Amino acid sequence: MITNTGKTIIAKYLLGQAPAYASYLAIGCGATPLTTGDPLGNYSAKQNLDFEMFRVPISSRGFVNEGGLDKIVLTAELPTEERYEISEIGIYSAGSNPSAGAYDSKTVFAFTQTENWQHHTAEAAVAIDTFSTALDAPESDNIIAIADPVFQTNGDNPIFFKSPRIERYERPRFLNNVILIQGDDSEITINEESGSAQDHFVIEPGSNHIHLTGSNIDFTRNSPIDELRLAFSLINKDGESATTPETVRVMVEFASTETETAEYARFEAEVVDDSSGGAYDFSTERYFVVTKQLQELYTSANFTWNAVTVVKIYACVIDAGVPSNNYYVALDAMKLENIATVNPLYGLTGYSVIQNADASTIVKSPNTSNYIEFRFSVGVT
Repeated sequence: MITNTGKTIIAKYLLGQAPAYASYLAIGCGATPLTTGDPLGNYSAKQNLDFEMFRVPISSRGFVNEGGLDKIVLTAELPTEERYEISEIGIYSAGSNPSAGAYDSKTVFAFTQTENWQHHTAEAAVAIDTFSTALDAPESDNIIAIADPVFQTNGDNPIFFKSPRIERYERPRFLNNVILIQGDDSEITINEESGSAQDHFVIEPGSNHIHLTGSNIDFTRNSPIDELRLAFSLINKDGESATTPETVRVMVEFASTETETAEYARFEAEVVDDSSGGAYDFSTERYFVVTKQLQELYTSANFTWNAVTVVKIYACVIDAGVPSNNYYVALDAMKLENIATVNPLYGLTGYSVIQNADASTIVKSPNTSNYIEFRFSVGVT
């Protein structure tokens, strides 16, 4: 679908006032795929992807007649090395917003091994082990058999391709590395004493976290309305079990130091199952993207972004009112979305959610060559 922004840019392109309307294809993983019979949504007001992974330059343009409809075909080559799982695609007039410069949208964390996250307990901060073999080996019974409460694995681990994990959309999508945190590694409650408008997470004593030190996180020059987006999934320890928890809570804390007296900004994400009054059906929805404007983060009185030296992430899964070790939170990626910097010649000109017979994502395997097409019909009404 052509967006409202796209209509404006295409009109300027036809008048010679814009250099391009379709230069890059943007690939994303945030949307839920649709079945062939599902109606597409109204994406006319959309200004960015739910969770963009990367962009590739359009390498060829064509014109075809398909099913009696004239369509413009835009083709691009996907990166060879990495793995991606695609659920949405968009067209941009440029590879980035030239008006935003260094403060444009970007991936903040990809939770890869090279980022050097550590698991911090009361005893010590230790490296997070990586398991590349099947997580349910040797029994292959679809039950995660890793003793570590926090570990890394691949997004294409064989266990994630087993039913009914596929139907629940448990599988991570961004790149091929993910950090899994057991649902009882932390205990996060909510302080409700100050009124619903000011309810915030409370990290209970004995909670562990993962942390990253030495990272360069400074959003001082970004607008307060720019957004942080966290993509993660909920995973059953027993893949054959149909049980669902009540709530998933994740807190990303940007802090000046590791100490309890540090200044901080906290990204608080909570997703609630519809059986507990929430907006998600955990029996069929397990991949989430939570969005917060920078101004919506809970900050201490003297917090400044340029003082951040450590990032801490707490996660827990609440079942029957308490943290449960029957589930994992799989951290996929976090990104910054610059929505404040407006450029009249730049923007999302077209968008669509992936649609196929079984409502599945499209997996681009690592070390493979692939092309992707975006087709939209043209006509007069």
